Amino acid sequence: MKTHSKIFAALLSILAVAACLNLNRVEAATGPRESRKAAIKETAARQSKVKMSAKPASGDAVGEARFAWYLFLQAMAPSNGPNGPLAFENWTEQCQLNPNMIGCPSQSSLAASGKKGAKRTRTLHGSALARKMVGANLNQPGIECNPMTTGSLGGYPAPSNVTSTATFCEEVFANPAEAAFVNAKGLTTLTGQQTYGNANGGAITFPWSAVEVKADWVPVSSFNNPTFSCPDPTNSLYTETINGTCYALVGLHISSKVLPNWLWATFEPNSNVTNPNRCDPTLYDTCFDPWGTTSSQPYGKGQPVPQSQPLNQAMSAAGLNQAFNNYFLTGVQTQFVSNGNAVPLGSSFVEFNAGVLPGQASCITCHRYAYFDGKQPPQGQPEDNFGGPPNGWPSVGYACNQNQNGNCTPVVPNSTSQDFSWMLGLMPYNNPVGKSSSPAGKMK
Repeated sequence: MKTHSKIFAALLSILAVAACLNLNRVEAATGPRESRKAAIKETAARQSKVKMSAKPASGDAVGEARFAWYLFLQAMAPSNGPNGPLAFENWTEQCQLNPNMIGCPSQSSLAASGKKGAKRTRTLHGSALARKMVGANLNQPGIECNPMTTGSLGGYPAPSNVTSTATFCEEVFANPAEAAFVNAKGLTTLTGQQTYGNANGGAITFPWSAVEVKADWVPVSSFNNPTFSCPDPTNSLYTETINGTCYALVGLHISSKVLPNWLWATFEPNSNVTNPNRCDPTLYDTCFDPWGTTSSQPYGKGQPVPQSQPLNQAMSAAGLNQAFNNYFLTGVQTQFVSNGNAVPLGSSFVEFNAGVLPGQASCITCHRYAYFDGKQPPQGQPEDNFGGPPNGWPSVGYACNQNQNGNCTPVVPNSTSQDFSWMLGLMPYNNPVGKSSSPAGKMK
């Protein structure tokens, strides 16, 4: 633990600029050099004003929440001016790591689904977890987004304002450190991952500076009598016009390899339109943010809690869009179990619409099952154990089907550990003949 603490402290001291430095190194492969340098320089300048990267001690809820917001500020800071793209939107979207990745829209389906006259600049795609839960082929032609849950889920009702044709879309981004590692180590196919694992004790281990962001977007057409637009005049939701359609950012998962078992954080807007079930303990759990709010205790659905002054000041220093003052940290996970109890974490929008049953959401447990068993999956499907526990194994607590006192994965012996990253589980078994896994051009 002392070694990890020293590494952790050293990394935190450089994490505010690590993404910028790494991005310069891989820039030639990911986008126009000069414009990206300018965006990075501006973002780094804003972030240098925010000093929040102190190491959270074990069980230090305040320190964990503070660091989660530190990651949020890094990811959500604007680039190329106050109205420019968010910092994470300059990172590498998972479909750019390998266009053959399971669930990524084909070029023909992208063209067919584009709005007339709209310039397609982003590759939105469906939630791989949501489509796995209903047994859909992840490479189904023409599918870019997923249907939202419009009926009850495990007895929990869907919000009453969603339309019968409501949909949501996802993007998953890897920061420059993670993207560079995936490309350099040949991890853009399952066979490549297995080769790397065989040479490294059966485990893929990301660098400590790796960060992933999963953003969920919902179009305005998904709600009856919607009260948001692009831009949103109320500043209660962060909205963007993406590929000609107005979307609201309704869920954000941020995971960081800064700890051996990662740090998991999820954020939601305080919106009765898009996230009316936020903080409901009968769905997933109450909300708890002892640093970013004025409450030192967990709070439930419908209990308004103001953001704290330190968070407001940090957001201002980082130049964040005013709408983010209405976004809240649902919770943080850094361990599977605390005081003998399983630690839950889930988003009332992301997990609910992915079909995760009430009381069964835990990022750290779910992602611990990210192992490749060496078997070639069926065409159009991810690795065999993608997206959570196998039958008989728990969704919360330790990823262990018996003797719940520690981790006993993998389920299949001699599997290749993917270090909690389901993104790796979506990589194709190998690249089709004549098709490259070279990253696609960076999208703006």
